[in-house]
Amino acid sequence: MQRVNIGVIGCGGMGRSVLHKLLACDQRLCLTAIYDPDSRSIAKTREAFGDSAKVCATARAVVEMPEIDWVMIASWNSRHCEQVVAAFEAGKHVFCQKPLALNLDECLRMLQAWKQSGKMFNIGFTLRYSPHYRKIKQLVEDGHIGSLISMEFNETLDFNHGGYIMGDWRRLRKNAGTHLLEKCCHDIDLVNWIVASRAARVASFGGLDFFVPENADRAKLIGVREDGKKAYQTWNSLIDLDPFQSDKDIVDNQVAIIEYANGVRSTFHTNCNAAIPERRMYLLGTEGTLRADVLAGTIQLKRIGFDTHLEDFSTTSRGGHGGGDQILAKELADSMLNQRPPSVGLMEGLESAVTCFAIDEAMDRGTVIDAGVYWRQLQLSQVAGGQVESQAATQ
Repeated sequence: MQRVNIGVIGCGGMGRSVLHKLLACDQRLCLTAIYDPDSRSIAKTREAFGDSAKVCATARAVVEMPEIDWVMIASWNSRHCEQVVAAFEAGKHVFCQKPLALNLDECLRMLQAWKQSGKMFNIGFTLRYSPHYRKIKQLVEDGHIGSLISMEFNETLDFNHGGYIMGDWRRLRKNAGTHLLEKCCHDIDLVNWIVASRAARVASFGGLDFFVPENADRAKLIGVREDGKKAYQTWNSLIDLDPFQSDKDIVDNQVAIIEYANGVRSTFHTNCNAAIPERRMYLLGTEGTLRADVLAGTIQLKRIGFDTHLEDFSTTSRGGHGGGDQILAKELADSMLNQRPPSVGLMEGLESAVTCFAIDEAMDRGTVIDAGVYWRQLQLSQVAGGQVESQAATQ
């Protein structure tokens, strides 16, 4: 049997979760080397997967091992660019967690390195693999609501999830990028995919309004959970600061307006302090309307007319990732074993990141931003979808 040797850079909870599902797919997939700057993550990885993998002293040592075929990167976002580029230069295929990178220059470096390498790249946009979102994409493509005109979507987080972010390494832009880029690039990617175009103009407003010191008493008023964990601090983290007192430079709420090059308009809303969390979509076309929420697992559609009725297209998938994790692992295993082209690759990661860059620039500057400036710097069409370019780049 052909063995595929995997090197993992970044052994935190998300990296271990993907690795666990991946290795369960086929015994030919072998964990060969690991690296993480935190000894606690190394210890947890060895406890979960055994001690046969070599523990490397640096990320570069992993990618330079001749026997490594694939490098899986789940490090801090600020390390993605240097580690992905190093892996490509060493002739390795790459899986990298989202987002792609922190700025346009890093994205460009990664794009060039990928094209020069001729290797596969898979980005961890788990929601793209969810049967829930694949069903929505199919319904839109098949014309069930006619031509898409406008839509709204959101990601409002359970208050404990929000507290985790505000007390974790993700709270600082230098580590993770903005909140939109780090947490919501999934959602931006989904809409880019469904709309099948690139952002042309964007506007945005946001702020840090809840997770501030003067609101620290909110946690005391709520109290503790049955297991004794404090409100807003129920999630486990290696960095577990008080989310109200921690130093941070990301927002805890944001709204955005996106006008795509094909004329579709969209609004987005995120908030880190929700009692009723949602990951919802509401799409309006020339012939019908679709509404969906992955947390509830619902997809409903109604055609415009006097005698139409509400149709249920819900899948059995629900929850935060809508059942996408296992499918991602299976397709990644197929790429590793059978050279299957990834469903979601570097171009999709780039499109999502660039859209986030433009939106956050609009928020920071308080003005409407022409996103075309970004696409022109990357020498990409504003209208063309990324899939065609993604395939062409590796030919």
